[in-house]
Amino acid sequence: MAPPWKAVPAAERLPGMLPAAGHLEHMPAHIMQRVGRYEDAAEANRKGVAADLAYFAMTKPLDYYVTYTAHNYQFLAFSAAMEGRQAETIEAARQSRALVSDDMLLTMPGADWYVAELYAAMVRFGMWHEILAEPVPNPKLVGLTGAYLYATAAALAAKGRVDDAKAQIAELEKVSALDGDAGLNRVQDVLAVAVLNAKSRIALAENKGDEAVDLLREAVAKEDRLAYSEPADWFFPTRHLLGAVLIEAGQAKDAEVVYRDDLGRHPNNGWALYGLVQSLKLQGRSTDAVAAQQQFDTAWKNADITLSASAF
Repeated sequence: MAPPWKAVPAAERLPGMLPAAGHLEHMPAHIMQRVGRYEDAAEANRKGVAADLAYFAMTKPLDYYVTYTAHNYQFLAFSAAMEGRQAETIEAARQSRALVSDDMLLTMPGADWYVAELYAAMVRFGMWHEILAEPVPNPKLVGLTGAYLYATAAALAAKGRVDDAKAQIAELEKVSALDGDAGLNRVQDVLAVAVLNAKSRIALAENKGDEAVDLLREAVAKEDRLAYSEPADWFFPTRHLLGAVLIEAGQAKDAEVVYRDDLGRHPNNGWALYGLVQSLKLQGRSTDAVAAQQQFDTAWKNADITLSASAF
């Protein structure tokens, strides 16, 4: 039986899925991200953004439609971050935040967590000075405020300002006790991961490596229990930091397990591949390290940063 549709000659096909429909241009990113094709995911979102901006230039959209464009930028930031593209990640996250007003976020419980990605992205790339220069968000936006407190605590700890970092964590714990949504999760659940990550940064600043490992293992367990979302509601995989701490502590075999676990969840990401190479070299497994290095080189070919560990 012939198929119920008419085949379209290649010369007559339009580029992309539906180049004037931003959300449809974006949708392949969900599959591409899951299978570790981060540049393809990024490109789908670039096309989605371009379609939306062309639409905005022609007419005033329905008020809620900008949230779709913000999601395209949010997804672009996640995908670009997995490739090590710092500049594009931060620009996309800033554009996502700029598109949606506080008033709109207040009418959409949980949506502020999506634009909170900016803070997590800055932590991922170790932008400590820039984080501390960020303005304080509207305290009515609980998820956004929690993400800001997490990022500033991490930045202060990284700069050795431990007492100030502890003060931020105290505020973060207050916010984490509030009720509310954060993406597809509860505020309490995502901020529980944030609190543990921030506390691990303080432990590292105080040269308490074992304590940092314990905190990060607990954070990993809580992160794994978060509701599934694309991209993940926890932007910066905790395993990347845990693996780096284990490498620093000389626990290369344990670090290898962590990185391989992460690669099962986020295939082909350069952060975990970099850490895997380090862990294999430390174990004297040169053949395996060469193979992992080749994978890393491919995954990192579009990056604009150089790594010295799997997390800043």
